[in-house]
Amino acid sequence: MTDLELLARFPSTGADHPVANDWPSAEQTLHIRFPASFKEFLNVFGGAKFDDFLRVYRAGAQNKNVDLIRKSIDARATMADSRPHIRSLLADRGVTPSELIRWGGTDNADMLFLVPHRDPDAWAVLTVIGRGAEFDLYEGPAESYLLRILRGELTSRVFPDDFPDEEFLVDRAPWI
Repeated sequence: MTDLELLARFPSTGADHPVANDWPSAEQTLHIRFPASFKEFLNVFGGAKFDDFLRVYRAGAQNKNVDLIRKSIDARATMADSRPHIRSLLADRGVTPSELIRWGGTDNADMLFLVPHRDPDAWAVLTVIGRGAEFDLYEGPAESYLLRILRGELTSRVFPDDFPDEEFLVDRAPWI
């Protein structure tokens, strides 16, 4: 069973059907070609909120607060103008802040990014605290990162100690 299939088995509420993402617009606007595995992840979980705390964005959502395209553009500017430790981390990987993809966020203003790579299987997840210097770098796809966080197999320096709750729901909101 894949990590995406395992993630989809968590208890959920809301609509359990494919999410509409505007991939052509996202790829053209953000100057990137997304890995197939990330598209699959967002086609299942775009708009979803995990444990009433972590929201996954959608590509081309009408709601600017959950639109991967708008959130990525805004975060690219912010990350380029601040957080030298993140710029240094990205430079070591041959990436600039202008290439980051913001795919999610938390109620604490924490930001979840994809760090692109020439090899679609080598993209990483970067989680940056909303205020402060803490961050996590996970070498792997978004669905694997999220699954390991939710199972307690991976501890984040960014997320609060009480995330996730022992029993939690995934609120699927593909229309958001």
